Amino acid sequence: MSQKKQVKKAQVKTQKAPVSPDIKMFGFIGLGILAIILYYYSKTFDFIQDDSFITYRYVKNFTEGNGLVFNIGERVEGYTCFLWVVLLAGVKSLGFNFITASQVLGIISSMLTLLFTYLISSKIFPKNNGTFYNIVFSLGACVMLAANGSFAYWAVSGMETGLFGCLITLGIYLYLREIKDNSDSFPISSIVFLFASLTRPEGNLIFAVTVLHKIIIMFKQNKTAGINPLKKFTDKNNLIWLGLYFAPALIYMIWRYSYYGYLLPNTFYAKTGSSLEYFSTGFDYTWTFLKSYGFYGLFLLIGLYTLTSKDRFYNYLYLVMIFIVFTIYVIFVGGDVLRPNRFFVPVMPVFFILVQEGLAMLTTLFDKKREMAAGAIVGLIFIGGFTYYTYNNEAETIKGYADLEKGLVEKMKITAGWLKNKQTQNGKPLTVAATTIGAVSYYSEVTLIDMLGLTDKEVAHNPKPIPEISSKDVGWRERNYNVEYIMSRKPDYIYFSTGIKPSAYAERGLFTSDTFMKYYYPYYFSIKEAGFTDIMYKRKTDEEVTQIKQVQPNPEYKKSFVNLYNQAMNTQKDKSKINEAINLYMQALAAGPAGWGTPYQMIGDIYLQQKNNDKAFENYKKAVELDDYNVMAHYYLYQMYAEKNDTANALNNLDKIRKYAPEMLSR
Repeated sequence: MSQKKQVKKAQVKTQKAPVSPDIKMFGFIGLGILAIILYYYSKTFDFIQDDSFITYRYVKNFTEGNGLVFNIGERVEGYTCFLWVVLLAGVKSLGFNFITASQVLGIISSMLTLLFTYLISSKIFPKNNGTFYNIVFSLGACVMLAANGSFAYWAVSGMETGLFGCLITLGIYLYLREIKDNSDSFPISSIVFLFASLTRPEGNLIFAVTVLHKIIIMFKQNKTAGINPLKKFTDKNNLIWLGLYFAPALIYMIWRYSYYGYLLPNTFYAKTGSSLEYFSTGFDYTWTFLKSYGFYGLFLLIGLYTLTSKDRFYNYLYLVMIFIVFTIYVIFVGGDVLRPNRFFVPVMPVFFILVQEGLAMLTTLFDKKREMAAGAIVGLIFIGGFTYYTYNNEAETIKGYADLEKGLVEKMKITAGWLKNKQTQNGKPLTVAATTIGAVSYYSEVTLIDMLGLTDKEVAHNPKPIPEISSKDVGWRERNYNVEYIMSRKPDYIYFSTGIKPSAYAERGLFTSDTFMKYYYPYYFSIKEAGFTDIMYKRKTDEEVTQIKQVQPNPEYKKSFVNLYNQAMNTQKDKSKINEAINLYMQALAAGPAGWGTPYQMIGDIYLQQKNNDKAFENYKKAVELDDYNVMAHYYLYQMYAEKNDTANALNNLDKIRKYAPEMLSR
């Protein structure tokens, strides 16, 4: 028999049996119901992730002719979703509300992901064991996806996650169909993978796995048929397949390097590192996913069971390779700061298809009859039970995440409005440094320095962590910061999302800077009509700094004092640990810089809450003696003096508030 006939014979063996019209009809009806469920589930969250506004700012600047930049005049690739930016820019250029469109496109993309998941389940892995069995094990993965809180959450978030997952799933389906049919039809899966890679950089990893799988399968098939695998891999169709991906990708990389100066997005340099902390957080992130959606790893074992299949081994191998390699990548980069499970959402279809297929194979061990009724019932109970469990267990929690994010964005939007008005009043651009930069940057339109380095080149490429700060795990994955650089920019305001408390590594690091402690103080402002109060660290003028009384340095000073300060603020929240909090504040004072009075103000707040006005008064006095710019201590002293009818001292403290933070008085 000739080599071509041998290959043709091998192809015929892999052809699927026809699927009955009834199965198709029931399958698509079920799919439609699941799409509706997903739509309404995602709409229960109805929020926009703060990070989406980083992308929106790029879109706004781009469509207004300022280039693909975050700050006008600064070319930094602080986004990881080029295609998403371009798509939203197109929507905005057509006159539509591109923010609303980002949510709509995300939901549509996620609904299409259900379709492509079903097509993989029913066409790449067809079942022929009776209508009931076929429907259960063709829609099982879609059922688990549609009721998945993380999947629905990111669908409506305004971010590119839904589109990326959709393109990955479509690319997998097209690729598996291409190698299944083994025809000479035009190969388009690589184009879809290209779009995925332009949506998220991880798409390149998926395509690399796809190329490796193609090499493996060609080596196996063609070696069996007596054909040189290398020659087959370099035939016309495969070269076209590779060229359709690499040629545009190369053009894009050349443009990226010429425009931004680097081959990878700035966020990659800002977020990643090689320390053990990254691997540890990556493992924790992965384990959280496996606990939530993998029954503590049981589902992973069920998925890996598919590799025992002889007829479909290489197709299952492809899905396993994608999930395993992607998981290794997630661990390597330290997981993700955004919850819930964002990094795993794009490969959830792969994971649930493997679970579905592994379960289908396991049921055949117990029921050898063609109709497989018992197996279908077991599968339905298993899939239905898992779906109910995950929905019931996580819906409220994830709704809480959405509500918190909605509240954060609303807070940032109001603060941004204040900054925008302040910029207008000053008649000059404001520079603001912050760690949470989405909505506040988009709505304020100020020059914003990202202290975490996502949109700042210097912080990302030249981090200068402080060992005494960075050695402690503070719960922030962004460990890169550069205090010296931030201070050199002389921002007008510095904004912490947690108010006065330094939380992130970059925020804590500021407190170890003499420049920060000398030039910046908490500036309280209120917007009465909104019933809103917030805090910025405001920069003093050079003249104001020269008028401050100089003090002798603290010989016991330790940079780690800021960790004690943060710990004290967290401990203070627990009413049963008040004495512990006071002790921590005193330790922070002993180790902190001279002239730093904020801990005394915090201790005063504790005593005031306990209605111990004498001790509160005593600590507020100490606070302003050390730091006259402590407006909160002045505020309470003003009230206390007024209650004592000590008008002179009351007015003295009131004058200090009017001088240092006049907008506080509208509260």
